This record gives sequence, structure tokens and C-alpha cells, in this order.
Amino acid sequence: MRTNQGLVAARSEIADHWDTLTTQLNRWGIIHAMPAAETSTPGMIAPSDLFERLARSLDPRLQQAVIPLRLTHPRLAADAEAAIDRLGGPLRDCAMRRFVAAAAMQRMARIRIALQLGPLPLLPPSYVDALALPPLDQGSGRAALLALAREEEARYGYDVWGTYRTLLDLFLAESRRPSWGHRAAAD
Repeated sequence: MRTNQGLVAARSEIADHWDTLTTQLNRWGIIHAMPAAETSTPGMIAPSDLFERLARSLDPRLQQAVIPLRLTHPRLAADAEAAIDRLGGPLRDCAMRRFVAAAAMQRMARIRIALQLGPLPLLPPSYVDALALPPLDQGSGRAALLALAREEEARYGYDVWGTYRTLLDLFLAESRRPSWGHRAAAD
């Protein structure tokens, strides 16, 4: 009986985690992932805390949600970097890679992003040198993203290039929605 209660409690905690973070993403206008139920968390979590919580999530969809958040709100780059500074080990490495992936994708799709969201500042080339990747201006970010994907595929054993391309396609399709990227009013 205790085992079932423990399982129910764990599932409830996972669902609450998902709902809290997707609610926060939705409040930033990132609406590709929806909560099962909007949480009662008042207001918005500070951007650096949101980036950190997404990076620490066990759910890959939430971890990857930092990419459309950065593409939509590049002015939050310093908040993302502050969150990365608080991480260590493999979490830090993955977060740095997602930062570079977003910067590379932004350069690859800059015209389409500008057409859909208006002109936005470029994400800084942070972590490119630390990860020994090609410069982001080489091939409009494609060279860096390909090198990053090859490294990650060798490290993690799955088609990271396909994942990044799918994520960029999803972002470009979703960001056409009129409500995409519009921050919700504070509660």
C-alpha cells in the first residue's frame, strides 16, 4: 500500500513540476507546451530562476524549452547565463550547449524570425570558445550547430541534429501564432 501511495505522490510531484514550468513558459508567451492545469503560482518566476529550473528538470521537453524561450526573448541572455553560472557538471555542460544551439538557430533562421517576431537582438556567442565550436558567423550558425550536434550524438547516442532541426521547425511554426511571445500580465 505504501508503494502505491509513494508512486501516486511521485506522479503528482512530476505533474506539479510540469504544470508550474509550462505555466511560467506560457506567461512568457512560449505556448508550445501547455500545463494540464494552470498553477496557482502568483506572478512570474525571475527569468534566471526559470532558466535554472528548466535546466534542472528531468523532462527533456522542459530542458529544451530554453531554446524557444531564448529565440523569442534574446534580451534574457544575461539571465540565462546567470542560471548557467549556478549549474555544475553535466547540467552546466548541457545548458551551455543549449545556449549555443539557440544562438546558432537564431542565426540560421534570422530572417524568418524577424518576419514573425520583428527585429530582435542577436544572442551573444557565449560558450562557443569554451566548447571549441566554429564561430557563429560561419555558415550563419550552421557550422557551429552541426559540430555541436555531432559532439552530442557521439556523447549521448541519438540524432541530435534531427532534434535541433525539429525544434527549430516547431519554433518557426508555433511562433506564427498571434499570441506567441507576448508576456502575460502579472497576476
